[in-house]
Amino acid sequence: MRRECLKIIGTAHVSKESVEEVKDAIYNERPEVVAIELDYSRFIRLMEEKNSVKKEEKSMGVAEVVKEKKIGVYVTSGILSFMQSRIGAELDIKPGSEMIAAIDAGYDIGAEVALIDRDINVTLQRAINKMSIYEKLKFVFSLIYSMFSRGDELENIEDLKKQETLEEVMEYFKKTSPSVYEVIVQERDAYLAKSILNIEKDHVIAVVGAGHKKGINHYLNNPEEIPPIKELTDTQKSGFPWMKLILILIVILIILTVLKLLNLIVI
Repeated sequence: MRRECLKIIGTAHVSKESVEEVKDAIYNERPEVVAIELDYSRFIRLMEEKNSVKKEEKSMGVAEVVKEKKIGVYVTSGILSFMQSRIGAELDIKPGSEMIAAIDAGYDIGAEVALIDRDINVTLQRAINKMSIYEKLKFVFSLIYSMFSRGDELENIEDLKKQETLEEVMEYFKKTSPSVYEVIVQERDAYLAKSILNIEKDHVIAVVGAGHKKGINHYLNNPEEIPPIKELTDTQKSGFPWMKLILILIVILIILTVLKLLNLIVI
């Protein structure tokens, strides 16, 4: 990849304007490679949704989830998917539409499509491993609160791509949950940058979330600061299974919330 031939487009994942921006850039510049902020599993899921493919998924029982130590990943990814889908529904656009647009445009002009993100399960597991018990509890309660609250500023989704807004949001994220910020943002900035550097073709357009653009550029300009990939993908950790306890709390909170909504109990 030639640095001077690289264009990074920072998008909002539930934005109609981002969809058009991505398509226009790819059709106008006709790159050799379109690099997408997706891993393989999310790519397959988006393509199946786009093509209305109903895939029979093997359901995993609670015992199997606990045995494989995937409680945190299953719970967190499920809640995050729900929240993003709800935002997309309110804005009348499916989450990831700009990624689908980039993929379709890339294939249309005969470009290669490169999946440059870290496996989502690795990212979530590393975030869970690094969080303190206080951060985990705060994060879970925040997610549950978000599930049952309604935002009133979704019409300003494009503001999230403005540099001053991004810096403010990222700084707040960094202060409130430094461990999650490190894994979700900083580590993935490094991973995405490394993936881009590994692309052999010269002319590349990379489509990533707006919050990653600054960090990716930093690592592209300072590749010696990128940690070894093995370090960025290790998920081993031993210790007390806090996520089992948190899962129980989540179930109790959801049951209590549903009962309250049905006016069956007073909280």
